[in-house]
Amino acid sequence: MRDERLQVHELHACADPECLGKVHDLLAEMWGESPEVSELDRAMFETAVIEIAANIVRHGSDEGRTLCNLVLEVYPNRLDAHFRDDGRIAHVNIDAAAMPDSFAESGRGLAMAKAAVDVLTYERHNEANYWTLSRTRTVC
Repeated sequence: MRDERLQVHELHACADPECLGKVHDLLAEMWGESPEVSELDRAMFETAVIEIAANIVRHGSDEGRTLCNLVLEVYPNRLDAHFRDDGRIAHVNIDAAAMPDSFAESGRGLAMAKAAVDVLTYERHNEANYWTLSRTRTVC
C-alpha cells in the first residue's frame, strides 16, 4: 500500500536571494494547512529545507541564473522535500558532513540539514542537481 499524500506545495523560481523568502512563504503556507504537524517536526524540517535552499542559492552559479524547483509533501507519517536545480554540480559528501569548529564562518548548513531529517540525498543527473529530504513525523 502506498502512502497517501495529504498535501503538495510547489515553487519554481530563480535561485537568488529572494528565493529564500519564497521558500519561507511556501513552508508557512504548508504549516497553515497542516496544523497537526508538531512544532518539533516543523522546526527540524524547515531548518533542513532552508539550509539546502541557501546552499543552492549560494553555490548554484556565479551569475545567479540557476533555476530551482521545490516540491514539499505532507504524508501521515513523514514530510518530504524534493529540490531540482540546474546549477553547478555540488561537490558534497553527505555522509562526511559534520559541524565545523565554533570559530568557522561557514560549513554548517549541510551538517545541520543532515541532523534535522532522516533522509538527505544528493544526485546529479542530466546536468541537474537533485536533493531529497525526508523527516519521519513524531507521534504524540
